[in-house]
Amino acid sequence: MRYLYLPLFIFIFFVSSSFAQNGCEPVVNAALQKLPNVLIKNDFGQLKTIINTLKGTCEKNELGRRLEIISQLLQKQNTSLSINAYLEGRYDDVLIQRFDAAASRNPNGTYRQNPKKYQYFPLNHPVDSLLKQKAVALLQSQSYVLNKEETAITYLFADDIDEFLRERNKKPAKSVSHSTTGYYPTKNVMNGPTIGLSAGIFSPFDSNPIFDQSGIFGISYMGSLNNSIVSELVYKFRVHNNSRPFDMRYKREIREVNPNSSHFIGLGFGYKAYDNGTLILLLPKVNTGLGFIWTGLSDSYYYTDEYGFERKSVSLRNIKTWHNSIGVTSMVRLQRKTFIGVELSYHLIPYNWDDKLVPHVPSDYGSAEFFIRF
Repeated sequence: MRYLYLPLFIFIFFVSSSFAQNGCEPVVNAALQKLPNVLIKNDFGQLKTIINTLKGTCEKNELGRRLEIISQLLQKQNTSLSINAYLEGRYDDVLIQRFDAAASRNPNGTYRQNPKKYQYFPLNHPVDSLLKQKAVALLQSQSYVLNKEETAITYLFADDIDEFLRERNKKPAKSVSHSTTGYYPTKNVMNGPTIGLSAGIFSPFDSNPIFDQSGIFGISYMGSLNNSIVSELVYKFRVHNNSRPFDMRYKREIREVNPNSSHFIGLGFGYKAYDNGTLILLLPKVNTGLGFIWTGLSDSYYYTDEYGFERKSVSLRNIKTWHNSIGVTSMVRLQRKTFIGVELSYHLIPYNWDDKLVPHVPSDYGSAEFFIRF
């Protein structure tokens, strides 16, 4: 008689299994609606509720496991059990496949073909981006000390699969599509220096007998943005379209000159006050170095070299300056080591440091520059 109930048990099993699978989709959708705000606010209480719901309702859910580890890392809790469960459950393979699919030519079409394969979690969802940003911030932050396993899993969450495999002593894949298309670089990517090109406006604070508002342009070589103190070698020049002639001492006489441009080369240092993986703030940013006002004047003299040939030597006669500035730099990462940003600075330039300059020229100036770094 008991065998008569066997078909009924099989029917109930399949119905309940189907319900559990289909019931996961609304749970994931509800979680994805809440998660962006929860992650931005670091609301760990609400995050724990979402994690428990995902893990309890959805079988083999990678997102819930990833959220659990990120939450524990941010709260500096013990992660060993969660990381071991993640790796033993082969969730790392699930996430790598997800990142590869997200980097394909048509990720939306790929997801629509089989949403169940991606656990009803759309590819390239903003939650993925937020979790990548948090992983990058963990790798770059001086406040978090990660052990080997935590470092490896965080590289994985930051979409740096090669570094994840190296940390786990595995051979990196020869071709990983997302490694060249990810938008969030890891700590190693940011180790190198960057070159910056800038353009902006330079203006005196008060009325000025010589200089008026002018354009300022520059090129700089900046050290690694992983460091708390960021160094920079910078060259900048200003084009004096609206400057007025001034008197200078030249060959024991007073000569009127009309400056064409000013030039500056110096060293800069900035303290990285804020870095969340996308936005970097350097405050303060200090530059100091030597500059000069281009006057167009020069001295020429002739001499005979050791072979008896007559040679000509030219010495430029410009107004030397000591150029100092302090300001704030804000930059946004576009991808990898490419940034755009703005720099606001106060400049102190004691022009009468060079006694060849006859009139008194004020020393206080301000500038606003836009730049790109790469």
